[in-house]
This record gives sequence, structure tokens and C-alpha cells, in this order.
Amino acid sequence: MKLADLGKRLLFVLWAAPLGWWAINSHFSLLPGTIATIYPGHVLAILLTVMACYEYFGMLKIFYPFNGFWLGYVWLGLQFFLYFKNSPLPSNLGVYILLMLVAFETFIWGKRNLRRRWVRASLMFSGTLFLYIAGISMLNLYREPFQSLFRTFPNPMLSQLGIVIVLGSVFLCDTGAYFIGSVFGKHHFSTISPKKTIEGSIAGLISAVLVSSIGWFFLANPVYPKWLGLMMGIVIGIFAQAGDLLVSLMKRYFRVKDASDIIPGHGGILDRFDSVFFTAPVLWLFSWLVSLIAGQF
Repeated sequence: MKLADLGKRLLFVLWAAPLGWWAINSHFSLLPGTIATIYPGHVLAILLTVMACYEYFGMLKIFYPFNGFWLGYVWLGLQFFLYFKNSPLPSNLGVYILLMLVAFETFIWGKRNLRRRWVRASLMFSGTLFLYIAGISMLNLYREPFQSLFRTFPNPMLSQLGIVIVLGSVFLCDTGAYFIGSVFGKHHFSTISPKKTIEGSIAGLISAVLVSSIGWFFLANPVYPKWLGLMMGIVIGIFAQAGDLLVSLMKRYFRVKDASDIIPGHGGILDRFDSVFFTAPVLWLFSWLVSLIAGQF
């Protein structure tokens, strides 16, 4: 990494980390309670999802400049609206509506390239659905059963330490994998991203396990065993790196270095938060399984 890029990354962290801490832990609604309860952390999750969608559609436009990809925003907006109104569509109907919108987009705007209509439709559908799953999963971290995994504190700026632990595990997994891989990496891990090494991958996994285990030991709900922190760290360490590889594969397909240049030194939202997007759904599943199993005893 160039020294200038490293400086930009550090500068970004200096202002983004405190702002992110405030947004995640703030416990006041931005709308009157009669309309919907929306915390700053909710807004942050939605903003990241929409911006990532913007970057994805931007890459998709490289191959399909004549398009109606804005229909994807319409569908995402509908899903988020129903989520906060506590009247979500059944999952099968929501996916069906997206499928119909994608078919409509392909039929109207895809006439210039008939042979690639199926590829176009598949890319729009899969990318939009993936980001929707990631966005809703990040929002679900503010709900049960994830909330029951960690202790609560009266200090408003310590109200969501469980989410902070998860994000810290994800980001330190990325950081550990990058720096150890850059210095000691000798064995390539995947052809998808030639710079990734086995040594870096192991370091990332260990970093995630350490942060998660320590955080769980001190902050987890006492009703749950301590070893679950180790399990959560393993889950984060594996799926955070899988998400990074998935987005790397995506960028290789579209032949771009970064999803965008919106974050100095980091690239785009997809470049920086890819591991979060991929880890959030499996963490919600993890919390659901933990709660389900604990309820049997």
C-alpha cells in the first residue's frame, strides 16, 4: 500500500469511527413514535445498503448503459418502508415482486442485447437481493434475538456494545489478514484475489476470534456459555473473508479495481463494508440458533 493511501485510510478512521460509534449507540428516534421508530443506527445501515446498491448498479451499467436499474431502488425502498411499519411482506412474495420488476426491466430496456438478457436479469436480481438481505440483517441486529445475547448498560453511548463487538471483529479480521498477509504471506489463498494468502487468512481468523471472545467474555449475557464467543468469532472470521472474496469476484467480473472512490484510500462502500454485508445475515442466523437452542433447556 502506498504511504499516501495509508494516510487517507487513517484519516478516514479518525472521523468515521467516532461518528459510527455515536450512530450505532444512539437510542433516540428520528421520527415521531406514532410514525416509526428509526434510530441513527438504522439510518446508517440503510444508507450503507443504498450506497452499495448505487455502486453495484454503477458497475452493472458498464455492460448495460441503457437500463432501468432504478427499479431496484423502488423495491428496496418498499421493503424498508414495510420493515419499519412492522408489516413486512411474506418473503416469497417480496422476492416474487423483485423478480417481476427485474423481468420488466429486462424486457423494456434489454432489447439492444437480446442474447445477454438472462445474464442481465440474473445480475440485477442477485445483486439487489444480496444487498437487501444484508441491509435487513443489519437492521435486525437492533432486534431480538441478537439483542438478548449481550448485557445492557444505562449509559446511552454503551447501549449497543454487542454490535460494536461484531463490527470490531469484522474490521480487525480484515486488518489482520491484510497486514500479516502483506508482511509474511507466501502461499496464495485464491485465484479470485491473488494478493490474499493463507497466512493472512489465518491471521484474520485469529483476530476475529480474539476480539469476539474477549468481548463476549466481558459483555455477553451471563445466561449463555463463554465458549459461544469463540464460536461467534469463528463464524465472523470465516464469513467476513468469504464476503471479501465475493466482492473481489464481482469486481473482477466487471473489470474494475474499486467499486467507487467515495472513501479516500479505501475505495467504495462495497470495498470497505463487503465483509459486514456478508457477515450480518449469518450473525442474525447465529443469534436465532443460540436463542432457539437455549430455549429448549
